Amino acid sequence: MRVSTAWFQQSGVNSLLDQQAKLNKTQLQLSTGKKNASPADDPKAAARGVDLNQTIKQTEQYQSNINTARQRLSMADGVLQNVVSLLSKVHDLGVQGLNDTNSASDRGAIALEMRSLAENLTSLANTQNANGEFLFSGFNSDQPAFAETAPGSGLYTYGGSTGDPRVIQISADRQLADGDLGTTVFGTPGTDNVLEVINRFASDMKTNAPNPASLGELKASLDKILTAQSSVGVRLNALDRQEESHRDFSVEMTKVLSDTEDLDYASAISKFNLQNTSLEAAQQSFAKVQKLSLFNYL
Repeated sequence: MRVSTAWFQQSGVNSLLDQQAKLNKTQLQLSTGKKNASPADDPKAAARGVDLNQTIKQTEQYQSNINTARQRLSMADGVLQNVVSLLSKVHDLGVQGLNDTNSASDRGAIALEMRSLAENLTSLANTQNANGEFLFSGFNSDQPAFAETAPGSGLYTYGGSTGDPRVIQISADRQLADGDLGTTVFGTPGTDNVLEVINRFASDMKTNAPNPASLGELKASLDKILTAQSSVGVRLNALDRQEESHRDFSVEMTKVLSDTEDLDYASAISKFNLQNTSLEAAQQSFAKVQKLSLFNYL
């Protein structure tokens, strides 16, 4: 069989191109830090990487939601602590005013202090967060939770939403209320609203005819607020546990993603050196073939 010089040359060229292509691929891997330059290199790994990235991003969104909920609930917890302290002062004033040793003037002074505390309580009930949202207005977060129908009337309207509180997604299968409705915490105007209870108590004090039943109404209002505060604490703890779970999950998913996509640099460098040596050998072999004539192969 006759072997042409062109065949040897082409064979050498093909070997050089093959070695160069392998070296280029390894160089690209080293420069990007990724095993595969394109999805075509390993379609299964590429699909797996897409799924893992989506899962990690979704978990990050849940973590962001948890942070948002924690900010709102932490603020609410602080507000409710102040509310409890304020109601304790109102209760003490009520006990003091019910004492028969008080004069009408004494009770008038107590009434003024009670009304002042009611104003402070209204401000707390209408607390806004950094975004200007009213904490206890539910979905109507652009509206104050409570407003007095007329100055000095002691009667209030509720501007927040009714029904269920606003919730936020903190995991794939879990939602959590990031706040409480004003009526749940402070009571409903016209029935058991704590602002109206205090103002009614103050009005009775002013007329020197305090009603002992008002202390019971205050106690009921305080119990409602303490229940709400306890619920906030439970939810804050739930957020902490869920955040820890997400953190552990993210670490594991990030490791799996790294195993799927990231390059083993030590192995790649070793491969690069070997491929570079092979390319140099192929170049030297090609150079020798170029010097040979066809007659050397007959």
